[in-house]
Amino acid sequence: MVQMLRTYISLPIFVACLCCAFCGRAQPTPGKEKIVIDFPGEYRWKSTGIPKDTKGIRGTAYSIRGSAAEKAPVKTVTVTTIDRRYYPMKALGTPEEKWEFEKAGCPEASLDIVDKKTVNGRTSILFVIKATRSSDETCGSTVLLTYVAEGPTALHTVELVIPQEHFTPELQQQWRDALLQSQIE
Repeated sequence: MVQMLRTYISLPIFVACLCCAFCGRAQPTPGKEKIVIDFPGEYRWKSTGIPKDTKGIRGTAYSIRGSAAEKAPVKTVTVTTIDRRYYPMKALGTPEEKWEFEKAGCPEASLDIVDKKTVNGRTSILFVIKATRSSDETCGSTVLLTYVAEGPTALHTVELVIPQEHFTPELQQQWRDALLQSQIE
């Protein structure tokens, strides 16, 4: 009888401890998942929501504010989160699809995969497409640096359009580090 009483008392304690141990590792709620990026500290960043026609896609534009905005090599960072409940997309194939799209407007566009890894069945890819079209329709004047990462419930895309003359190895390394150290919550 005493043994049975100990079992009944210790079972709830065991279950409570188990719940506490795994509460920090809970999956993000579908529709709430986001990617958190530590942007370069020398600039002030402001976020602006990008209106979308569907609840399954969320977009945010981060732009530099203040006097440093004119001299900054990156003016805007666009983050798009696509809920995989509605759009079951994968990171694999994204660089090639984006490259084909860019080549349609600028045939000399080239693709370079900077980093690619798969952890727990989720893939993330950092890639650069050089010689893309700028907002004024000039071919070859910009570089598109893109990070695509699969989260537990969503696909995240981070895009930076950088003028060709500002795209240096140091700038690429700075953004490579920031994007690869991002966290999905």
